[in-house]
Amino acid sequence: MNRLFRWAAPALAALISAPALAQEPPCPFYENRSGLCGYYHSEISPAAAFVDTVVKRGNWSDPQRRPVILDVRSLQEYKAGHPEHALNVPYPYIHQYCDGKGRSPDGACLTRTSEIPQDPVFFVEYVKKLIPNRDTPIYTLCRTGVRSVGAANLLTDAGYTNVRNIWEGFWGFKLTAPKKQADGSTKTLPVDLNHDGVVDDLDNNGWRNHQRLPYGTRLLPQLVYKPMAYAYQWLD
Repeated sequence: MNRLFRWAAPALAALISAPALAQEPPCPFYENRSGLCGYYHSEISPAAAFVDTVVKRGNWSDPQRRPVILDVRSLQEYKAGHPEHALNVPYPYIHQYCDGKGRSPDGACLTRTSEIPQDPVFFVEYVKKLIPNRDTPIYTLCRTGVRSVGAANLLTDAGYTNVRNIWEGFWGFKLTAPKKQADGSTKTLPVDLNHDGVVDDLDNNGWRNHQRLPYGTRLLPQLVYKPMAYAYQWLD
């Protein structure tokens, strides 16, 4: 019996796992910073998103086809700065609580202690009410282009056909490059993107920093995430 089991177990495991593997579709592409699987339409740069949604605003023949920036950061981050006319619907969390170090100038926790998660189903249903036309181009935006990948995938699952991720995000991140040291070794160092002799926040490659694209801080009622807007004054 033991010999039979030792022969049958691998075969049974293969039979059981084969259907499960067959149900897993191959990943169309991996977002090249986070390594997360992406199956939304494509990526877009902050500059191109700015041209489409701000520079060309009012010049679209079909208003339903006008691109929309969907800012999935928390309300604190959105309040600290966001692209003009961007809708705020947080994902995958609604709010983060910070420790004593506080927040970055863009509203993000330097170190988080806990968070209020976003329900993925509620997120999608909320977006559907704001953007009923599933062919509307949606550009998802977060701090560094990671949270926005998950949001873009969810909306694609929901039937939106033209979702693009703003790859570098609003705050951006520092690029790195290998540099040969005097002893012959190679060390990876952050890139002085603007060549001013120092590496600081302005070398982050996102919307607000290196690209220096315009942004606002007003909380317009038609744009902010309503379930949290009433509580903003009590949040840290």
